[in-house]
Amino acid sequence: MVISPQDKKIIRRAPLFAAVSEALLDELLKDARVASYRRGQILFLRGDPAERFYLLLDGWVKIFLDTPSGEQTVIEIMRGGETIAEAAIFLGMAYPASAEVADDARLVEIPAQAFLARLRQDSELALTMLAALSKRLHHLIQHIEKVQAFSTPQRLAGFLLGLTDKTAGEVALRLPYDKSLVAARLGMKPESLSRALAKLRDFGVTTQGDTVRIADIPLLQDFSESEE
Repeated sequence: MVISPQDKKIIRRAPLFAAVSEALLDELLKDARVASYRRGQILFLRGDPAERFYLLLDGWVKIFLDTPSGEQTVIEIMRGGETIAEAAIFLGMAYPASAEVADDARLVEIPAQAFLARLRQDSELALTMLAALSKRLHHLIQHIEKVQAFSTPQRLAGFLLGLTDKTAGEVALRLPYDKSLVAARLGMKPESLSRALAKLRDFGVTTQGDTVRIADIPLLQDFSESEE
């Protein structure tokens, strides 16, 4: 499937491509294709050769590691406009973790070989990509700091607020994936998530199935950033 103008707008949200010209973007994506995936499909497994990387257009993708005991450790949940596994292709290594589609998704698949060949021809472009990777690392560090610094209800409040662009009034949201994955993404156990949801009722948050209603966005925002 070809990349549409609307897909291009989403691609532009990714730090990796935000600063490149339109002509250069077209060149970088000339061998790319858009593919649809169903929930539960595996994109790649840890140790597989990193022959391509991905940009998520819509849906959600879970990045995880399998533990020796057979459990999964969720590293990150990717959302629309984010790139997946680009570091692996830059380093010329195998995928360091596994990726599974957490909700029906569309992704841009970008072959590594042609992409890297273009970077080798343009040192300025390579530096732009390096800066984008540094920005991504900074984002991950911020996420870890939030996990360590805030209470479980505050982390959940921040996550819910991140699902909407609204800054005032009320809003109804659909959880993008299973509550167990939400809990893993926020560094908590499922039972802790349930207790956090109960705590947020005091701040106007109610749930019904996978639908969450926030009655007062500024009130929840203040709580998510406060010192409890």
